[in-house]
Amino acid sequence: MRQAKSGIGQCVLVLSSCWALAGCGVAGPASRPWGGWVEDPVEYARYFQLWTKGPEHLLLTFGPGGNADTTGIFLIGAEQEDPAVPARAVRLRGPLQRVALLSTTHASFISTLGKAGAVVRCAYTNRLRDTAVAALARAGRVQEIGAADGVDREQVLKLAPDALFSYPYGSPGQGHVLGNVPVVLVSEYLEEHPLGRAEWLRAFGLLFGMEAKADSLFKGIASRYGMALADVPAGDQGPVVFFGSAWKGRWSVPSGNSYMARLIKDAGGSYLFADRQADGNLDLNVETVLDKGASATRWGRILDQAEPVTPQDVAGGDPRILALPVFSQGGCFYASSAESDLFGKAGLEPDVVLRDLIGIFRPELAHGRTPVYFKLLQ
Repeated sequence: MRQAKSGIGQCVLVLSSCWALAGCGVAGPASRPWGGWVEDPVEYARYFQLWTKGPEHLLLTFGPGGNADTTGIFLIGAEQEDPAVPARAVRLRGPLQRVALLSTTHASFISTLGKAGAVVRCAYTNRLRDTAVAALARAGRVQEIGAADGVDREQVLKLAPDALFSYPYGSPGQGHVLGNVPVVLVSEYLEEHPLGRAEWLRAFGLLFGMEAKADSLFKGIASRYGMALADVPAGDQGPVVFFGSAWKGRWSVPSGNSYMARLIKDAGGSYLFADRQADGNLDLNVETVLDKGASATRWGRILDQAEPVTPQDVAGGDPRILALPVFSQGGCFYASSAESDLFGKAGLEPDVVLRDLIGIFRPELAHGRTPVYFKLLQ
């Protein structure tokens, strides 16, 4: 029996090679007065803040500890030092023009702003899913910087990009710079609200000098998400949903306060682990999976599989799980990172993801729509 690979598990294995969390713990304007700075409201995202002072801007980024875990302070457009801003803030004198990426997931944010050409270096270019940046990589215009320890520092320093985008598993530099290259730690994956992930587009917009475009795009995303949400009948008893990822005989499922749990709820599903709060995923043994999964009427799994998906794949190759009622009742669904940009563009299209799930949970609301990320197994 073919054993499918888990997209989540694969992602974790790749990213964990760089694990070395280092929060700065610098309080931002919200926790102490910084003279003259005014907060630009962020609606859904919790892991960045935007501040303005005349023509100057501040971007604050946070790690897993939230506001108490400041991972970066970026001063943009300042002509002179501001004594109200910590001396360790990184000054960016203008919009970013040439950047390097340590995570392929960030390519979609930049591409969505129409700035794919600004990406000149990227780690794991063979895993790029954003079509515009991937095309540039195939043409030799985006060079590889991946290395055994996460990033080829010499290549980054030689290129001297305006910034290196990374994630708060640990910065490849010291003090959030690599030599003289600013390191921007993006933590969109920590956002629990689907619109929170998409709102990181506004942070990228500020860095690339495209605030107005980013704000407009995000408003459109939020509006479309709201329209999809309004299509779900209120008060109806939706399907009971099991969702997770299998890796080497173990199952990992989202906690009840997670991004995926929120999507399932918004799509009208009743998530089996909605009452389990945690900072990350929940690891389950097969006995718990069989016990809880016996009541499921929808069963979903994340895959990284180019071949046609079968019920055996969704069951993780376990005949005991395959024998559960949901598998004989046509309730299986999946999302494969081999078929779509599941960990990149999907974060900027939460409305599309939501409509996929609505169609799976309530087929009568699909109206013939072709799913993009999440698909019901036929």
